[in-house]
Amino acid sequence: MLQYQNKLNEFREAILPASSALILTHDYPDPDSLASACGVSELLAFWGVGHTVIAFGGFVGRAENRAMVRFLNIKAVPFPLVHVSDFGKIILVDCYPSRGNVSLQPSVPVSAVIDHHPNDPPPDAAFFHDIRSEYGATATIITSYLLQAECPISPKLATALFNGIKTDTDGMLRDATPDDVECYKRLFDLMDHRLLSQIETPKRDAEFFRIIHTATESAACYKNVGYVHLGAVTAPDSIAEMAELFHSWEKLEWIVCTGIFNNQIFYSIRSDTSSLAGARAERIAERFGGNGGGHAKAAAGRLPIAGDAGSMVENVKLAIIDIFGVSGEEAKRLL
Repeated sequence: MLQYQNKLNEFREAILPASSALILTHDYPDPDSLASACGVSELLAFWGVGHTVIAFGGFVGRAENRAMVRFLNIKAVPFPLVHVSDFGKIILVDCYPSRGNVSLQPSVPVSAVIDHHPNDPPPDAAFFHDIRSEYGATATIITSYLLQAECPISPKLATALFNGIKTDTDGMLRDATPDDVECYKRLFDLMDHRLLSQIETPKRDAEFFRIIHTATESAACYKNVGYVHLGAVTAPDSIAEMAELFHSWEKLEWIVCTGIFNNQIFYSIRSDTSSLAGARAERIAERFGGNGGGHAKAAAGRLPIAGDAGSMVENVKLAIIDIFGVSGEEAKRLL
């Protein structure tokens, strides 16, 4: 555990002494982001930081994620209501500054970044950073910090962290390291299983079923690549949710799901066997001046819409067909 002790000491030195800290996730946080923010908040309180606030620029859209916030009593403040100057330290979890998915001006200095997405801070970075792109979840890093610091982990926090690791690794099926597995096992004995069951089986609104219908109607396959377009959505995490659902489409190696939100095209990529999801997400973003990236088997991005949205969607689909090496003539409708 020396790797964690050294990083834990560096993190502590970067934050203390401080009386307040702002903890930021990416704009539309998933369970890994929410859990990691809660874990950092608990660790800072254990170290004597009297005031911490969790914030994000967007909102929590997916039903399971809303249930997680509700049942685990996660307190968060909309970022537009936060004054960054009120805080002694700013900490980013599960995201990286200036990557387009966190509502913090690039000119605002951060104190620490803890993440598992591929990023390369410059050698002279002025902030603490612990970025482990080989890990399945940021919550694994935070859990290891808490264990190393001997900070008590309550059943609700353990449930959050377990759920964060479980969702980001797809139940240990995707990009899981031995440390992910170890933390998963440690948290299993500490968590509240009843609460996790309530989080994983939430009530859903009619919009969820409309999206499934739209996704099914639009679904097509191009050799080993599945493509789904959702049209306009009310929450961008619906796109990742449908990518996960259609990822079970048999005989396909890839699934790419797109949708429109807030005058942008969001996209999510999943793969069973390839290690190129992140690289292909970056290539899509490069073609349209957006932001994209991710891991070997799961990636995402967003593209600004320039001009007509319908034409833009068609151009993005053609780019996907090209980048994934298939021909439009090979398309087969799902239905």
